[in-house]
Amino acid sequence: MSARPRSRVITAAIALPLAVVLTSCSEEDKDKAKEAANASCPSTISQPAATALPNDVPPPAGTVYDYTSQGKTQVWFAAINGSPDQLASLRDSYDAQLTGKGYSIEGTDQEQGAEAESEFKGPHEGTTNFRPLCSGKVVLRLKLTS
Repeated sequence: MSARPRSRVITAAIALPLAVVLTSCSEEDKDKAKEAANASCPSTISQPAATALPNDVPPPAGTVYDYTSQGKTQVWFAAINGSPDQLASLRDSYDAQLTGKGYSIEGTDQEQGAEAESEFKGPHEGTTNFRPLCSGKVVLRLKLTS
């Protein structure tokens, strides 16, 4: 067997199991999202986080209720009114706010009803991730890496 057909066979042998794993992860994420969307909301999401967002990061349209950090990485969580079918539009709306503050959106991704993400650069580099949180609420995880 020549090198070219052999590489095609190897690629196919790797690609099929990988596609199955990625599909099953996606289904698992969707199942978790459906469960979260129907769950009762915790009382902690109405209490503001002790650490505020930097002034050059636009506040989301909801309560920033949690903060964590590890080294230079800072992460805030915000509870926003919304549902699983609005994840991409909520992400796009927040991305527009980021753009208005001088950020550029480097890429986006979404799994219908499970999550919607974006990567951004500007005064800070980071990511957003929107997922169902509880009944009538979506969580925004805003991560700054610089």
